[in-house]
Amino acid sequence: MPSLEYSPATFKPILERLITNPKTFTPDEARLAFHHLGQDNFSGATPVQVGAFLMALKYSNKAECREIIAIAAEVMRLYTAKIEVQGDKGGQVPFVVDIAGTGGDEWDTFNVSTAAAIVAAGAGAKVCKHGSSATASKSGSSELLSALGCQPLAPTPSVIPSSLPFTFLHAAATQPSISRLESVRDSLPFRTIFNVLGPLLNPTNPRGMVLGVYRKELGPVFAHALKESSKVERALVVCGEEGLDEISIAGSTRVWELNGVDGSVTESTIHPALFGIEARPLETVVGSTPDVNAKILMHLLSCGKEPLPTSDELPPSFSIGAVRDYVVINAAALLKVGGMATDWKDGVRLARESIDGGKALHVLTMFRTWGQNQAA
Repeated sequence: MPSLEYSPATFKPILERLITNPKTFTPDEARLAFHHLGQDNFSGATPVQVGAFLMALKYSNKAECREIIAIAAEVMRLYTAKIEVQGDKGGQVPFVVDIAGTGGDEWDTFNVSTAAAIVAAGAGAKVCKHGSSATASKSGSSELLSALGCQPLAPTPSVIPSSLPFTFLHAAATQPSISRLESVRDSLPFRTIFNVLGPLLNPTNPRGMVLGVYRKELGPVFAHALKESSKVERALVVCGEEGLDEISIAGSTRVWELNGVDGSVTESTIHPALFGIEARPLETVVGSTPDVNAKILMHLLSCGKEPLPTSDELPPSFSIGAVRDYVVINAAALLKVGGMATDWKDGVRLARESIDGGKALHVLTMFRTWGQNQAA
């Protein structure tokens, strides 16, 4: 639709209905509202209107409504960059997977989803990870990859080559319409719906996904949002019992498994023991700054050839063995979703082989070289 159809004047009655009578706020009105927010330079809604809308969503409990989240993802995806994943020589399009979390768990653990994505790619998965800079933690995916010498903020590619097992797409570059709202969001004293939308907006349209949420109440919400607003065929929505938006190394994790073929969502509970791994306290996998986390990851992927940070740089209860296991179980889940692993333990085997055989490190090197060439 032409942007002229969306203006502050046409947004005003939509905002008024949400504020005065949120219970009757319809899906069509929500869809119109997010189209207004997607316009360039606040031409669809003024910064004041955007702030009022986000606050009204928050305090009417609509920001965590599965239908509203699905609609928001569906609309905002129309305003994301268009990226093609190249097929193989026979034209076969790969089964792309992603692993991401909503953030907000405040545990500040090591960058496990980024590390797990690299390890899974080394084991044969086609990973197009969609991530961003840190919000609640010290080190986000973008900061970690920058510290590793990669180019996460390089211009967004229009085509991802078939030969590249791991790619990272910086959310701010792929979602300019949402990035434009950052000044408004930063001025608000609460997390908004856009804080949790990121995992649903990967422009490569992954067919498999591990998506972490920081509250168990959001598990079924996101499982159904994935079903209603994306092309995902297999997904695990996970929430560690500690309120962790990853599969926990410390104990139980709630799982909502989406079968995109028949649309069913099955809830279960998993534990490190199902992976054949001993549980470890979360304090042993707390992360640090991007530079320190980068050194930890290089030590892990090089099988100890690269040195660990000094004890002064590492968190007090840090354990490299626990971090390795933490990365391995999350990579195993992604490999299961991607169809490479038959079960959790098979995923662990493949993840360990990826690390020990140097394949994960090779994948990271490939991405770093490709990104540098893109930025040149």
